[in-house]
Amino acid sequence: MAKKLIDLTQEIYNGMPVYPGHQRTALFDVKTHEETKEINKPGTHTSTVMGILLCDHGPTHVDAFTHIDPSLKAESIDQLPLELFYTPAVCLEVAHRVAGEYITAQDLEQARMKAELKVEKGMTVLLYTGHFNRTYPTMEWLLNYPGLDREAMLWLADKGVINVGIDSPSIDSSAEMKNKNYPAHRVCRERKILNTENLAHLEKVAGKRFDFIGFPLLIRRGTASPIRAVAVLDE
Repeated sequence: MAKKLIDLTQEIYNGMPVYPGHQRTALFDVKTHEETKEINKPGTHTSTVMGILLCDHGPTHVDAFTHIDPSLKAESIDQLPLELFYTPAVCLEVAHRVAGEYITAQDLEQARMKAELKVEKGMTVLLYTGHFNRTYPTMEWLLNYPGLDREAMLWLADKGVINVGIDSPSIDSSAEMKNKNYPAHRVCRERKILNTENLAHLEKVAGKRFDFIGFPLLIRRGTASPIRAVAVLDE
């Protein structure tokens, strides 16, 4: 059966929005074709190379447990098995929740029922809030967005979900930048659940079941990693 691949990743570029306090993204020329042409003999090989500077939480990324858990037993990104990043998945539409609001367990159950989907053990669940579509790449994208409350995150945890992704800077509401409770991240720490943030184009998979691929880079002691997030659907 043919497969359809849908890219759910933000583009990486100079000036892209980055979570407040994190390393800004920078791309720069290390050497150019013009420079290597001057070094090499005329008519011979030239090349170009870029340098990249970014936060491990900068673009579309997945958090490691070390990011939210100070325990010595908390795994860094290089210690997590690849099986966690290639799973069956569903995307629930919760686009009625606006900036600063909380996505509730009732919201998730209603979205699941409307799409006639099952949320099962070992799955990744993506949450389409529409925040990326509405606000990216403005400051509104960075500062005002919906996120999960504690009961909603527990609803996912109790179903055995192993990864939760969202099309905003955090799985927690922007209200938590003031409250400093971060209930969704707290449940991820308590129940050992991954979270994937800064996803894009989730409207393309909202209400669907698919396979989700979001492999991290092998960053030694990384607290997170940029990923290429891809949905794989049967055509």
